[in-house]
This record gives sequence, C-alpha cells and structure tokens, in this order.
Amino acid sequence: MSQQGVRLSSCLVFLFVVLGFSLPARATPVTYSSPMVNGYYVGTLYPATGSSADDTARRFCQDNGYVSALKYATSIRSTAYSFINGTGGVGPWSTTGNANVTMLDAITCDDVPITTYSSPMVNGYYVGTLYPATGSSAADTARRFCQDNGHASSQGYTTSIRSTAYSFINGTGGVGPWSVTGNSNVTMLDTLICASP
Repeated sequence: MSQQGVRLSSCLVFLFVVLGFSLPARATPVTYSSPMVNGYYVGTLYPATGSSADDTARRFCQDNGYVSALKYATSIRSTAYSFINGTGGVGPWSTTGNANVTMLDAITCDDVPITTYSSPMVNGYYVGTLYPATGSSAADTARRFCQDNGHASSQGYTTSIRSTAYSFINGTGGVGPWSVTGNSNVTMLDTLICASP
C-alpha cells in the first residue's frame, strides 16, 4: 500500500473517532413483559425475605444494561420464580417456588437516572395540594419539587387524601412560593420520581 493510502486510512479512522462514529443509540425506555432471569419469571417475597419490588426492578434493569427502572406492574401468584437472594437489590439471583409471591409482570427500564422521594418534604412539611380549589395541580407540584431539587422533570408520583399540615405551591402551574397550611382532604404526594438531566 502506498504512503497516501496509509495516510488516507489513518485520516478516516481519526475522523470516525473524532466525530463520534458509533452504533445507533438504543431506544429507551424499554418495557419487558413477563421478565425472566435464569429461565424463571422475576418475583419477590419481600418483606418476608429478599429485596423489595423497587429494588428487584432496578436490579433487573441494571443487569440488562440500563440505568434505572421507571415503573413496574405486579400481581400475586403461586409459582416458581427468580428472586434476589439479598436486600437492597444486592446479592445473587436465586430460584425457588412459593405461594403468594409478588411477581413483576412488566418492568420498564430507561437510561435516564431517577431519584425516588418517599414522603417528600419542603420547609419541614410534607408536600400536598388542594387543587382544583386552590394552588397547583399534583403534576405541577411534582414537577416543581423535582426541579427545585436539581432534577429535569417528574417521571411520576403517588398520592393519598389526608388531613394534615402541608407545604404547597401558592400559585398556579407550579409557579409561586412554597407556603404552609393545614386542611382536611388534602391531596398529599406520597412518592415522587424525579429524572435527572
């Protein structure tokens, strides 16, 4: 091969590396229906033993090359299943069979890092809303909480109706200062899932 051919080949390799030539990015999020490990469906007996459904879903996603589990669906069944033989999603996958197993029927995995806030608080009070009577909706409140804590967006939340003192956004659309009040029949945000940028 001539000197020019070697230089041309070297230039092309250099351009591919510099320009970030890579395989197409995978589409995320991805949902696994009836997820399996070692030929068995994924489940947990938590809190009796093993890891929670949250930790099991996260570990399943990480074992499949994703950053996090966005959501999952469960059912109670009696079957043989794969579970994490340890707490917090740490430990080997093992197989057993039991009655009344929490089976993970579907797991949605993504490459976006998420943070879950259980019983989120602002100014020392749990987060809630009286929307539509006043303030911002639960979705706007969740988004604002996530953004105030350095995240890009809210990926989901759970709510319950309670009578308590709470922090709320004193304005509509998630705009306004956080304030504190107490009311009956408040929509409280029990869990918030925030996505990082």
